[in-house]
Amino acid sequence: MSTVNDVLVIGAGLSGLSATYNLSKAGKLVQVIEARDRVGGRAYTDTSFGLPVELGCMAIHGYNEGNPVLGYAKTFGLETKLLPASSGTLSTKDGPLNAILTKKLYANLVSAISHMNKVTSESSFSDTSSAADVLVSSSSPLYTGLSESEKPHATALARAAEIGWGIPLEEASAHWSQWASGIAFAGSDGVIMGGYGKLVEALRAAAEETGKASFVLNSRVSKIIQVDDGRVQVHTSDGKVYDGRTALSTIPLGTMKTLPRDFFQPPIPVRKVSAVLRTAVGILEKLGLLYDSLWWDPAAGPFTILLDTGTILAFPISNSPPCLHVLIPYGLAGLSADKIHDILSRAIASGKSVPEPTKVVSSRWKDDELALGATSSPVRTGEGRSPLDFAELARPVWGGLLGFAGEATEMDHRGSVPGAILSGEREARRIQALLDRQYIV
Repeated sequence: MSTVNDVLVIGAGLSGLSATYNLSKAGKLVQVIEARDRVGGRAYTDTSFGLPVELGCMAIHGYNEGNPVLGYAKTFGLETKLLPASSGTLSTKDGPLNAILTKKLYANLVSAISHMNKVTSESSFSDTSSAADVLVSSSSPLYTGLSESEKPHATALARAAEIGWGIPLEEASAHWSQWASGIAFAGSDGVIMGGYGKLVEALRAAAEETGKASFVLNSRVSKIIQVDDGRVQVHTSDGKVYDGRTALSTIPLGTMKTLPRDFFQPPIPVRKVSAVLRTAVGILEKLGLLYDSLWWDPAAGPFTILLDTGTILAFPISNSPPCLHVLIPYGLAGLSADKIHDILSRAIASGKSVPEPTKVVSSRWKDDELALGATSSPVRTGEGRSPLDFAELARPVWGGLLGFAGEATEMDHRGSVPGAILSGEREARRIQALLDRQYIV
């Protein structure tokens, strides 16, 4: 007879790992089924340069403001570091902007965001308007005191929001754009020394050390079935079947959109399917560029580069060896590493001789069939869309036997590492309570 696990966890990203760690620590028998050849999902640290380059999750945002990642890092004895606050250097494709204009552009952006928050909270405001309709409108405070030649720089700086959102300002709902701004972890930033891969491996090891958690990799789930006796079965493409009293799906939103109709049997409610289809997945790629000599001013970073088609962020993560970590928004995601390097060299060191990168690593989340995008985006424009869609994505089905976790299921923390971690904790508590009630009966 096959083992009947307490919980079958589909996916070993941070949400699945968080749930598995907390459930196994509570004494529940957990089987994790992961399609990749590694754990971590979109938390992936590349070490091929001899130093960590984050191609997925990056910083601990809200380091001093309660980000739960810091608590886990401390629990596992991982070294972390608070990053110094710095706005760095603001550049166009032709080189750095002067300090006076830079200060003015940032001040105007703060005023423009405050203005958007105010007008979108008014009862007369249309909830079908986009962030672009307000933030980069001709009457926006974004352009106060700027010349005609300076206004495009302000527009490009405002579009820096598209890096985290993953969609253009024209698609993001103005009404909901600042939905979680007072709740989301923000302020100070930090990092896990050695990268998020350290946290991923620590979570897995801690779960396995309980003797209650098992992991199988390179195993793609083909269907999830509620069987007649109240159990859940997970079938994989290699013909294996896993039995569980409950199951937790952490399949990313992008992949959820592509699942066949019979993947869940019985089918999940139309209401949930509609929420999956309404919710957008953003595009953000990351690039690591390694050089044999330092060509930028170490004191000048990070570098924000304002372009007509999007804004690039470049972080010097090492001066020896010289390495830049680059965030590439949706509008530039198709550019080659050579083209990105050309943009960086002209913007950061205009007129100077710059060496070519010796090695390159890059993410491919947009084309990765196990992700199909970086993270969920803010609420898009359109009637009927709201943050409640994220809440719907979190709702369990089959009387609670099948749950859902992942950053897209956290209404207040979507699109973030805390969202993934907290969703796993949420489902671990819910499933534990459900199982405890079953055992009592």
